[in-house]
Amino acid sequence: MKKKVLFFLINSPFWIAALAFVFSIGIDKYYNDTRFVSETSYVVTYSFAMLLWVLVDFYLFYSWLVPEYLLQARKKRFFWLGAFWIFIFGPILFGILVDINHFMHVGESMMKTYFDYPSMLSASYLLWIVFSLMPAFLGMLSRLAYDSFYNIEKARELENKNLQQEIQMIKSKLNPHLFFNTLNNIDTLIETNPAKASATLAQLSDLLRYVVYHTDAEYIPIGLEVDNLERYIELEKIRLQNPDSVSFSANVLSGTKIPPMIFFPFVENGFKHSNLNLPDQSLQIDLLQDENKITFKCVNTITEKQTMNKSGGVGLELATKRLEMLFSRKHNLKINRNGNQFSVLLEIYS
Repeated sequence: MKKKVLFFLINSPFWIAALAFVFSIGIDKYYNDTRFVSETSYVVTYSFAMLLWVLVDFYLFYSWLVPEYLLQARKKRFFWLGAFWIFIFGPILFGILVDINHFMHVGESMMKTYFDYPSMLSASYLLWIVFSLMPAFLGMLSRLAYDSFYNIEKARELENKNLQQEIQMIKSKLNPHLFFNTLNNIDTLIETNPAKASATLAQLSDLLRYVVYHTDAEYIPIGLEVDNLERYIELEKIRLQNPDSVSFSANVLSGTKIPPMIFFPFVENGFKHSNLNLPDQSLQIDLLQDENKITFKCVNTITEKQTMNKSGGVGLELATKRLEMLFSRKHNLKINRNGNQFSVLLEIYS
């Protein structure tokens, strides 16, 4: 959220309240105050002086005292200056403005009346203190709210930026690892099965093109994601003695837009933590879509000797953060380990 928008959202309620308050005081004085004068010009200038004073009071705390003293750990100076304004200078300034307005319309100062009626001066002075206290308190709360929301927004932006950098680092580390292994496999296939080596090289080229040109986009068609998941899985299966231990099925609406590589970390995690060359080891991946949601399931077996926490590794942790950032409350992610089975269930709601 931009500073100007946040400033408007924080300050506009005070402006509305201040105008309503000053307007109500002016109307009350026009109809009910018979001590001096009930002329329209008197009430208008009185209301304008009050509004000016309220705004000065509010922004004195909002723009200066709170950011320069309270938020800078100079609390003692803040309270001394705030008390001086609220109990001494603020009421005196307001009294002077009211007296000037009265003198302009009546031709005499109100001080004579106050000296004749000390109780009226005391009551007016207490009222002026209250009028000083309210805008000052609201100015302090508004500034604290502004800084709080702004800091939250900055922290969120920084967290998102760091997350994106972490994701890019993970991608830069994982993809070359896959390409290195695939190139070794292609090198072996060149002598034994040149046709398969050529087809594998084409798959690797297409996957590399996807990583280079499409993963920086905000959204891509889910059909493109599925195609490259299939390429990735086929490249991983080359090194397996029993490729049938891996199954992948997808039934999606190809035009649906999703963030790129949203499912890759879970599939890669399935390959990484399964020894699929051993008997009774398997990896099953399913991707389904209906009118309301996209459902992704990834279930792989784990050998007894493998140690793996419930949430997986760093890649899954980053994937979880990314989902929270992109979909917030519009997704459901369940990661579980039950004996030698590790499962991921991801639901993304439309």
